Amino acid sequence: MKQGRAAQHAEFMRRADGCTLDTTGIAGIQRYLDRLASAPATTAVLSTWAEQHLLRHTGRRRVVFLLREPAAAYRSMCEPGRHGDIADEYGGPDSWFAVFYAERWRKIAEEYLTMRAAGWDVLLWSYEHLPEHARRDGYGEIVTEWRRSAPRLRPALRDETIDLIRRCTGEVRKALDISDW
Repeated sequence: MKQGRAAQHAEFMRRADGCTLDTTGIAGIQRYLDRLASAPATTAVLSTWAEQHLLRHTGRRRVVFLLREPAAAYRSMCEPGRHGDIADEYGGPDSWFAVFYAERWRKIAEEYLTMRAAGWDVLLWSYEHLPEHARRDGYGEIVTEWRRSAPRLRPALRDETIDLIRRCTGEVRKALDISDW
């Protein structure tokens, strides 16, 4: 486990009071869903769950989606301390991995739109607008230490890669209506 991932894992274990998702079988997933449903408030990073439309099965009716502008999110994800090793396996940040990432990002954003249309109590916070979005929705106290980093797309990504990601996500970005995306 990479140094950064080890620290993240330790922090998530602390927050979850030792409860983690056991992915060895459906019973482990069900226990995790039950844990989420029984807790009065849960902090969990469930991006893959949103992508696979599993959030609908949690019983949790209030969900906060935190999204960053997709090209900036991709660039951040490709950093060596995050998932740069995965991007490297596909040929680096300026490879078809960008299309894969854009598709994942689009699915997560579409899940937010679907849940909102179905009447769920969902919130969308833009990374670029934190902590303002959290304060707007009455959750300012949980982001008091938030420090956003400015997106540094270049020179890490070529213009063609940035354009490709934005084309793949353009329709859903428009539906989300985040002004500076």
